[in-house]
Amino acid sequence: MASRFAAYSVDKTPATYDEYSFTLPELYRQIAKDELREDDAVRERTLTEMRQWIVNNPHIRKCRTDAKFLLRFLRLRQFSVPMACEALERYLAMRELYPGWYKNLDCNDPTIKEIFNNGPIMYLGQDSLGRAVVLIRFGCFEDQKFQPEQDGRCVALIMEAMLEYEELQIGGYQVLIDYSNSTKANYDRWSATDLKIIMDAFSRSYPNRYGEIHATMLPKFGVPMINTFLSFANPKMREKINCHSTIGELEKQFETTQKPTEYGGTVDLNEMNRALWKRIEEQRDVILGLDEMEIDVDYYASLWDQDEPSSEFAGEVFKQLE
Repeated sequence: MASRFAAYSVDKTPATYDEYSFTLPELYRQIAKDELREDDAVRERTLTEMRQWIVNNPHIRKCRTDAKFLLRFLRLRQFSVPMACEALERYLAMRELYPGWYKNLDCNDPTIKEIFNNGPIMYLGQDSLGRAVVLIRFGCFEDQKFQPEQDGRCVALIMEAMLEYEELQIGGYQVLIDYSNSTKANYDRWSATDLKIIMDAFSRSYPNRYGEIHATMLPKFGVPMINTFLSFANPKMREKINCHSTIGELEKQFETTQKPTEYGGTVDLNEMNRALWKRIEEQRDVILGLDEMEIDVDYYASLWDQDEPSSEFAGEVFKQLE
């Protein structure tokens, strides 16, 4: 079967790359410059270095090397190439070590589609600061019908689709979480192992940049599970979390143009859901194509369980470029 990515190469022979062009609104160019130290010269130099590092890395056998993909990791790490390479390795290792959670993410999967249509995760567009505003309604996850891994696959599909858009790579997320109407079963079905797998993805493996995280209406019976969940988060992510006791406090976090009708605004969540699903469908081949990437699984498995990425993840191979 032909590869979905021209920049894939099994033997890692250097590929020919389309010239990158920054086409986003000026807001994102300014954010990229001020927060990520990104400009045209830095971008071109670091993309070249990262591609060469991938070619030299004996543990990465096949990898996307187009600009949009690699910029996920360079922007996450403010264009530090060694740190971006570590982030790429951790992302690739996550996918290979937990394929049931993070591979074959197909929007045509009826289970994924049903979970999505229940509306647990909504993308409300970009706010005035350029952040992608995401609303999570925990009570909209089925409390008994689906397993945590199935819910996790739906979340992973959404994240992969959104990361294809450079606005999110640069502006990051603003996350709003509403625990209203959640049941005890919503929490009890998650084991510590499940929680660690998905938090590793959220806070350490997916190249997500988080702004503020606001949560409200967490019931007392949900506190033990959420505390366990957050124990697996990296410290920087925990610092961004703000907890509220009322829906009214959460409503204040929405900008007027993004406030759903359910929270006193005018935005139709059903319309937003349909728009997000259309974006996901448009990215179907790209997301399934991620499964073509290959790494030395045994090598990365030995490094995986460290609290923070080891310098071994990228350091030894990167030294060959100096």
